[in-house]
Amino acid sequence: MESVREPLAASGAIEVAVDKGVVTLNGQVASLSQKRMAGVLAWWVPGSRDVINGLEISPPEEDNDDEVIDGIRLALEKDPFVNATQIRVRCRDYAVTLEGLVTNETERRMAEADAWYVFRVDSVKNLLQHQE
Repeated sequence: MESVREPLAASGAIEVAVDKGVVTLNGQVASLSQKRMAGVLAWWVPGSRDVINGLEISPPEEDNDDEVIDGIRLALEKDPFVNATQIRVRCRDYAVTLEGLVTNETERRMAEADAWYVFRVDSVKNLLQHQE
């Protein structure tokens, strides 16, 4: 057998601790996107009551509204219960607004929850609409 490509070198490590439904993430990851997605995945685990995301980014990155939007888009796209194609995300000073169309009230609430799960989000205004 011949190897066609070399595996990517592992960078960072995530330590997970759970106490009474509170998930604590510590360690190091390579980007803000990885930190945010790790937090979202921890929230998605049934029984999670809170997530404390203490992951460090190495090398450090500057955080901003565009990075938050990218994190929310990624969470919405990965959520199997949300169709992200009709959802617009805006962010100003870490205050998020969701606009667009979803199929029902459950999807509307799930999209809002996904936005809240993203690290650094301070508020979410859910303007998503659905057909009754």
